Amino acid sequence: MKNNVISHPLFYALHVLFWFCYGAILYASLSSWIDSPMEIWKIVISDVLTSSAITYLNYYLLLPKLYSKGKYLSYVLASLALVIVIVLLRVNILGMSHKSVAYTYFIRSVPAIGFYLVTTVVWFFANLIKAQRNEIELRNSQLASELKFLKLQLSPHFLFNTLNNVYSMAYFKDQNTAPAILKLSEMMRHMLYEDQGRFVSLTKEISFMENFIELWRLKLDEKPAIIFKHKGVRDSHQIAHLIFLVFLENAFKHGNTIDGTIEINLHVDATDRLFFTIKNDVIDARKTAEEESGVGLSNVKKRLNLIYPGKHQLKLEQSPTLFNVELTIDLT
Repeated sequence: MKNNVISHPLFYALHVLFWFCYGAILYASLSSWIDSPMEIWKIVISDVLTSSAITYLNYYLLLPKLYSKGKYLSYVLASLALVIVIVLLRVNILGMSHKSVAYTYFIRSVPAIGFYLVTTVVWFFANLIKAQRNEIELRNSQLASELKFLKLQLSPHFLFNTLNNVYSMAYFKDQNTAPAILKLSEMMRHMLYEDQGRFVSLTKEISFMENFIELWRLKLDEKPAIIFKHKGVRDSHQIAHLIFLVFLENAFKHGNTIDGTIEINLHVDATDRLFFTIKNDVIDARKTAEEESGVGLSNVKKRLNLIYPGKHQLKLEQSPTLFNVELTIDLT
């Protein structure tokens, strides 16, 4: 019966309203076959007081203090004692209503037993819901911690690699060093300031990818054919932050950048399903792209499973001369 959603005054007011309505219904039902208003009020007041007593004593005292602590025998004995005391009070207040003593006690015990059973069921359901909510919160907390850890692995890895590239450009006095630093600053701004939540705008993620590609264009002496196409993207589309970064890094680091081709396609259809593919030529003598970048691909697979469980498909294909990534995500 505790509630963390509504305020305490409103919570108490609802309880008072419930017992008022219960008493009013009881009064209306008794007035049709009892002529004395005083007698009706006597029954109504005793019923409301004893029923509310067994309700709150069972819910707030017996169940949490005895049953929830594993004291089952004590709970059963205390429950029996509570019901017996309440029934005796009702009989003493209202007196015998029938020549049969057993029938009188039965009639006086029905409301007490009824409210006892109802509050017990409500307590069990409330604790079941609370346990499920705590389990969900714990799972979400664990997922958030794991995602944060994976992101911490990802960002420094990218940063150190890019800084090494820019350093080598500066060391050899490459005229593209200044544009490379500018591109890197824009990318770092996206990595740091856009990461306020799990998801970011897909259009901003595409801009980040474009800066990434341009940064590699500046760094590479050889100029592979780089094709990047995207369509169907709307401002409302959101995507997991930096989810494509590992695939981009792999394509440039482990691909054939001498005379090869890197082709990137991103398409969002009318049902908000995202299709992302990236193909790059590889050199025959090298290890497979998946073997060389096992940590990065393992990282992104974990992130996809955590963020898009059951809502994504990732397919990696390796041939002697080509590495192909196909990723489908349901953005809804």
